[in-house]
Amino acid sequence: MVIPKPQKPHRVSDRVLDGLVREYVRLISGGYCKRCKKYVGEENIATAHLFRRWRKTVRWDLRNVAPLCDNPPMGMMCHKTVDNDPIEMSSFMYEILSPDDIADLQRLANMTIKEYPISREQIKRDLKEKIALLEGA
Repeated sequence: MVIPKPQKPHRVSDRVLDGLVREYVRLISGGYCKRCKKYVGEENIATAHLFRRWRKTVRWDLRNVAPLCDNPPMGMMCHKTVDNDPIEMSSFMYEILSPDDIADLQRLANMTIKEYPISREQIKRDLKEKIALLEGA
């Protein structure tokens, strides 16, 4: 009798979580850019990460993302401006977050996944729940 190998649990991909965060950010924005405060429509809202996306410990932390306009041909460039200028990024970060939140995100961003494990399944469940609440409102 052959005993089958136990299957590894399916891991939620970065792409899935990124898509859920993008959907959530666009919904909470209502189509407004967090920086210039202009209405640009949800389709022109980009998800800006205050601490870079490669920092997996905070990549899907909702304190680490902000809705910024992103359609350069139409003159909507807040995402590009903030993303490409560290001084702008820092200034913007202090406009939208408390110093305690920034310090906490910085601490988490400097940790590895081994030091601060994240549950992709839990993040996915939480995001889907938040999205459902927003869509039902």
